[in-house]
Amino acid sequence: RGARGEASFTAGRGSADAQAGSGLQGLSALEQQAPSQHSAPSPVSSRSRSRQSSRDLVGPAIAEDGTLLEVEMGVGTPTTNLSDTLSAAGDAADEAALGDEASGDWLRFAFNPFSEPAAPKRQALPLCAANLAAIGAAGSAASLPAQGSREATAHIAHIGVGGFHRSHLAYVTDVLLTKQHAGEVKAAERWGIIGVGLMPWDKKMAEVLTKQDGLYSLLLRGNAAASARVIGSILEFVFVPADPEAALARLCSASVRIVSLTVTEKGYYRCTDGSLDRTAPLVKQDIDEWGGARGLAQPRTAFGLICTILQRRRSEGLGPLTVLSCDNMPMNGSVCRAVTLDFASAVDPDLAAWMERDVAFPNSMVDRITPATENEHRELLRSEYGIVDDWPVIAEPFLQWVIEDSFSAGRPSWELAMPNDVMLTADVEPYELMKLRLLNSSHSALSYAAMLCDHVFVDDALADPDVFAFLRAYMLEVVKTLGSVHGVDLAEYQRSLLERFSNAYIKDKLARLALDGSQKFMNTLQHALLYYRAQQELVCEVLAKSSWVAPTHKHAKEGTDIVALALAAFMRYAAGTDASGEPLELVDPLTDALRPIAVRAYAGLGRGCEWRRRRPAGTRPGHVRDTPHRRRALHRGPCGGGAGAARGDARLRGDHLWGGGCGLGRVRRERL
Repeated sequence: RGARGEASFTAGRGSADAQAGSGLQGLSALEQQAPSQHSAPSPVSSRSRSRQSSRDLVGPAIAEDGTLLEVEMGVGTPTTNLSDTLSAAGDAADEAALGDEASGDWLRFAFNPFSEPAAPKRQALPLCAANLAAIGAAGSAASLPAQGSREATAHIAHIGVGGFHRSHLAYVTDVLLTKQHAGEVKAAERWGIIGVGLMPWDKKMAEVLTKQDGLYSLLLRGNAAASARVIGSILEFVFVPADPEAALARLCSASVRIVSLTVTEKGYYRCTDGSLDRTAPLVKQDIDEWGGARGLAQPRTAFGLICTILQRRRSEGLGPLTVLSCDNMPMNGSVCRAVTLDFASAVDPDLAAWMERDVAFPNSMVDRITPATENEHRELLRSEYGIVDDWPVIAEPFLQWVIEDSFSAGRPSWELAMPNDVMLTADVEPYELMKLRLLNSSHSALSYAAMLCDHVFVDDALADPDVFAFLRAYMLEVVKTLGSVHGVDLAEYQRSLLERFSNAYIKDKLARLALDGSQKFMNTLQHALLYYRAQQELVCEVLAKSSWVAPTHKHAKEGTDIVALALAAFMRYAAGTDASGEPLELVDPLTDALRPIAVRAYAGLGRGCEWRRRRPAGTRPGHVRDTPHRRRALHRGPCGGGAGAARGDARLRGDHLWGGGCGLGRVRRERL
């Protein structure tokens, strides 16, 4: 697997020269160390329930035209192949790179050809402002804030400081501060961030960032790069439950011009019709305790806090500010505006009217995969960069942040700091729908199907040809609900998503993607499916009234069978146990409502019906029987074209695992 996630070669069978080394000369350093998924798992590279090694080379890859490529292994032949060659090379590399102290888990997180695995051991220092100079003097490769760069004249108060916020808004703001300090960006205002902890679980983040003077490390790891940067844009942190009045006094100061938030879908307390759920306990308590001109003495919801800040600013003549939602929801600013105004209408209609007129709620879209922080990430940062950070952030290098340019009281010049990654526009919706439907809904669909196939990590799931084919087919159905997006090739975007999902260096967990599935599917798929159904009904109506026949591509696949399969996997997972009776943990606000429905639905399938994959007789795990039908399917490719150009001695084949005559390939639905 090359830097772009593509199959780069395959060794010719039976060639002594290929075995002796000529077949390895074209390998990158990563490929020479990558054991095959078909070789016997070693203690170093094995992982509890995941089938493939995180460093698989042989397996699905993606061609320039978006087709699946597969290295031909040859089934049932005793000849030497790429799997055997790489297995020996991988075992030798493992022994040389790991030594006696390393473990399988450590390798999975640490190995990256662009990091510093062979760097001399250095003293690791706790991250804080007083240690920045010493960390730099010790030779750390991490980028550090320059002395004097952490000064601000305007502030963003951010509610819900987690990994996602720290991987984009705080990061871009830090880059802007650094460039302003260096004179590379000219702007009148210098913006910093005040972190806001509102819920009891925010206490740990408050303690960590306070101890570290607001500093934290951002570790970016991908197929083509690895880097670390100490972020200094969070200048303060207030934990509201500890001292509500002091926190409100700071947040109501004139320097606070923007209130941003990442509180997840659950934090918006919406009914199914999109309105604020006034019966939710915390919402009801905030409404009941509203105190007139001073608002709430102790807010318990983000909207209670926002309305209190705005009420006090209005009373003191400080004017409006901007409320910027960065959550993964369609038209997040519009959703935030609706529920905030709903709360304000319940407590003070005059406040609601003022907010509706003067307070901006811009929409935004953020695209950066940010897994949960693991202990391996902390240890990796300590050993490679000499930094002891209690709560670093791990993320992919890719970043796209699109923001509606509608602000009430000024904004940072984010687009000047990172012009290739940040876009200010008048219309965010096309970019937002693209990302929500293709990335976020695909993440949810992938998580349940892959966990039912016993995978733990996202990259391992994508190395499974069945899961890869399912996800590709899912995207091809969902993309039909999107219109054109200015400057974006949707086919290339899908290809890039599959490549990013396959990133083995951030070790994203499927369990993270499976959180709150009912909320995520509603936000990412509900409107898409209703729109698609309406369009299909309109087409049928038009065709029924005329002799005109709608032209379709011979391999076009209408309908939403694969989306239905994804939702069926979600409900199968919600039943609570897998086929072997092992428990499946569903973390979802609707678990109590979903589980009995899922159990009844699953029981109604009848005896012997199960989510499982069949392996053709005569093959061993990981292989597919080579039949004439399969060879014809592989030759056709997804659009009926050729199999793709060979590179050198490579024999690459377009694998027609989705659409057209071959259906979903090797995923079996068995009446599910």
